[in-house]
This record gives sequence, structure tokens and C-alpha cells, in this order.
Amino acid sequence: MSVALAATAASAATTPDTPRPGKPKLFRDWIVACDNGRACEAASLAAGESMLQDVGLIVARDGGGRVTVRIRDLTGKAKTASVRVDGRTIASTPLDRDGEGEWQGASASALVAAIARGRRATLLTPTAHPLALAGASAAFRYMDDRQGRVGTTSALIARGTKRYRGAAPALPMVQVVTPPPGAAPAIPATAIGEARRRYRCVIDDGSPFSADAHWLDRRSTLVLMSCGAGAYNYLVKPLIWRDGRLSPASFDFAYHFGETPEPGQPEILVNVDWSRDGRLSSWGKGRGLGDCGDAQQFGWDGTRFRLLHAEQMTECRGAIDTLTVWRTRSVPVKPR
Repeated sequence: MSVALAATAASAATTPDTPRPGKPKLFRDWIVACDNGRACEAASLAAGESMLQDVGLIVARDGGGRVTVRIRDLTGKAKTASVRVDGRTIASTPLDRDGEGEWQGASASALVAAIARGRRATLLTPTAHPLALAGASAAFRYMDDRQGRVGTTSALIARGTKRYRGAAPALPMVQVVTPPPGAAPAIPATAIGEARRRYRCVIDDGSPFSADAHWLDRRSTLVLMSCGAGAYNYLVKPLIWRDGRLSPASFDFAYHFGETPEPGQPEILVNVDWSRDGRLSSWGKGRGLGDCGDAQQFGWDGTRFRLLHAEQMTECRGAIDTLTVWRTRSVPVKPR
């Protein structure tokens, strides 16, 4: 099954610095995403709708042209893994304690070429796991196109004689305020109660209520107000406590969970995490297995939350990881 996740800017109008994350594109049993730094990743999927794969691959090429193939054993039992295409073992690698291994450089490129032209492939751990090949060649050609490498000697599939002369674009730089030390101020219960009513967080599904407060800068406090939960998604509405009142936090971009919030209503974040260095993370699962959904990381710039990193997996078919669709360079600044 695929995950329908609407991605729109949280502000009413876009500006030159509004993030524009890439969108994953499906090619039968492979899915590809390229980010704003012209790095691309292609992930293998289970051949059947909503099915799983115990072992899978991700083919990645960064903006500079370096090719990497990652393999992961989701059972966590294997120590080594091999890729066999049309009866011939192409590559082998040890796996770490997380069941992951990789190939780089010439061995990765040779593996990609074999997968693209192969008819049948198996991942051995040493148990045999089928690797679906339908769409692999088209996925790699799409990567060539998005990176401007079609017809060059650096292309994965669409190779030619021309020399590649492109360069990866510079990533946008975002200043992120480092939170001041110490505990955040206590938010008055009356303000929390009013915010629950105004922002529709009166929970009736039996899940516990919380309103965790965290310093953002010397005048602003982040309040993560819980607004319900499902089987595997815990919903939070982020608010800002400033000058004695609570109001919705502003974002330069957000993947809306469900419907777009009405004017004046906060964004909804999912399974949130707040780090001491001022990173706010959200991970909305498409299903409980966690093989699909979207993940974002934000940083506070003193006025709003800026999207620092985003990943997506729009197909619930056993991908071994999400795919990166947006990156930035973050620069820490002192709180004002």
C-alpha cells in the first residue's frame, strides 16, 4: 500500500528560502528520491503490495558521483550477505551488529550494472531472499537524468562518451539557536487548559495528556502539547510560550499529518523528539512496522522552525530505510 502524505509549506505564501523537498518516484519494484543537493537514492521493494522483504538494498549516489550500495538484513541474524544475479555471485560483504553492510566505488558500480541488466537476483545471508528487479534499470536511469549525467561516462545506465562537468548545488545554510541551559519555565495550568480548548486537544481516546516545555531562546519556550494517539503514532501540537501567551509554532515547511490545519491552528507533529542542541524531530509512520512514512528534523532560528532534514518512504513494501529528500547546513548560534 502507498502512504498518502500531503507536503505543503506551512506558511500561506512561499518565499525564496521556502524548502522544496524532492518527491519519491516509483518504478514498479524500486523507488527513487533525489534531494536538493542532487544526491539520489533508489530502494528495492517487495514485489507484492503491502508485503515485506527480510533483506533489501539501497543504491545511492551523492552529488559528487560517489556510488554506494547498502544492504540490510532486517532479521538481525545474518553475519554476511552476498548478491547473486543470474546465478553469479557479484559481491559479498560482512554485516555489522545492526545487520547492515555496503559496497562503494567500482564494486558498487559493478553491482548496480548487474542488477540493471539482470533477469533474476537473490540476496544470500546465507538464506536465499529474492530481490525484485522490475523497475531497477528505469530507477537508475532516472537517477542519471536527475543528476544531469545522461550521455556521460559517469552515468549508471545511460552512459555515453561525454565528460560530466556538473557540480552539486550548495546546500542552504540555516542558523539554529542553541537553547539556553536550565529548566524551561513552568507554563500556568490555566494557559494550558485554554490552549487545549482553543487548539482542540481535549483528548477522548484514553491516551495520556502532556504538555512538555523546552527552552528555545531567552524569551521563547516550546510547548509540545499531546493531542491524541493511535496504535503507533503519538500526535503533538507544537506551541510557543512567549510574553505570557501560547500560540502555534511557525514552520517554513511541514508534511501535514492528515488534513491541512485550518488557519490559526497548529501543525501536527508525530512521535516527536526534542534534543538538547535544539533539534525538533517528527516521525510519522505509515504503518506500525515502520517501513514507510515521513521524518523531519527542524531547528529554531529565533522566529520559526526551519526544516533541516527530511526523509520519506511513500510505499509500504518493506524498504530497508527512508529516502532523503531535503538537506541543509546548520550553523549553531547563541540564544538572544
